[in-house]
Amino acid sequence: MASTVFDSSLFRDMFGTAEMRDVFSDEALVGRYLEAEAALARAQARMGVVPTDAAKAIDAASRAVKIDYDRLRRETENVGYPILPLVHQLSEAAGDAGRYVHWGATTQDIMDTANVLQLRAALGIVARDLRDLRGILAAMARKYRDTPMAGRTHLQQALPVTFGYKAAVWLSSIDRHIERIDQALPRILVGEFSGAAGTLASIGSGGLEMQKLFCEELGLHQPTITWHVARDGIAEAVTLLGLITGTLGKIASDVMMMSATEFGEVSEPFAPGRGASSTMPQKRNPISSELMLAAAKAVRQHVAARLDGMIHGFERATGPWHLEWVSLPESFLLTASSLANAKFM
Repeated sequence: MASTVFDSSLFRDMFGTAEMRDVFSDEALVGRYLEAEAALARAQARMGVVPTDAAKAIDAASRAVKIDYDRLRRETENVGYPILPLVHQLSEAAGDAGRYVHWGATTQDIMDTANVLQLRAALGIVARDLRDLRGILAAMARKYRDTPMAGRTHLQQALPVTFGYKAAVWLSSIDRHIERIDQALPRILVGEFSGAAGTLASIGSGGLEMQKLFCEELGLHQPTITWHVARDGIAEAVTLLGLITGTLGKIASDVMMMSATEFGEVSEPFAPGRGASSTMPQKRNPISSELMLAAAKAVRQHVAARLDGMIHGFERATGPWHLEWVSLPESFLLTASSLANAKFM
């Protein structure tokens, strides 16, 4: 049975979207691990470190292997991380070539790179939805540019404004968020292949070239140096989501206030039964706005967790790294939900 709103059949589409769940599903994550392992083998074959036939066998096995998820779960719980158990299954599927799987890498190299591949897909969804929302708000600003309403400061009526003006203010933040994502992608979409202590000691003199080829295989930027314990890229991604959901929460707050009976200036789109009360037939509650506000408050907590999680011990992390496994999927699911509700509202 589901234990959180994210996997509840009742609530999951109120706190996420099917598209974003697919990005962060177990199957997708394991697929990213396999993608990284195969890319590493291909890069090493390009350098002549791994036989070309072995790299081809590993690549083919990564696409065809039927993962035993019960075994993977049991071994992951025992080891503490999923990569060694997964390497066992991939090596078995690759036959004689299996001895070259994961050569020179460490668990965090594969997990970090897989997370970046997830981030690329997830941020692509967020950027697309922001652009959709931008179009909606731009049209609204034009349509209502001359529709007068009371401007309010300190919750008191101040000077007249127009509803188009208000929509344009909302739009300005969305424009900046689109710009922020575009600017942040080169800092976030960086591969990780550095070895046990981040020094590439297991590779030797060809380590940086192997790292470069590995990142090329995945379409990622090469890091300037290991980021095993330099987590600002991950923190930036979640902080971006905090800014985006914060803006959507502000819009939601405005709409909820303006749709109050005493104001009666706007209302969310009508859909049969949406926002209905179980006891008061006259009610039409602003459900989308309420969910947007809830998402803003929940993502804010993940931003704080990610900033705290930047403080890692020495050259490899202890507990702070594990927090990312919670914060990344939940933050993106909440943001996807908020954007979907904003487009509807």
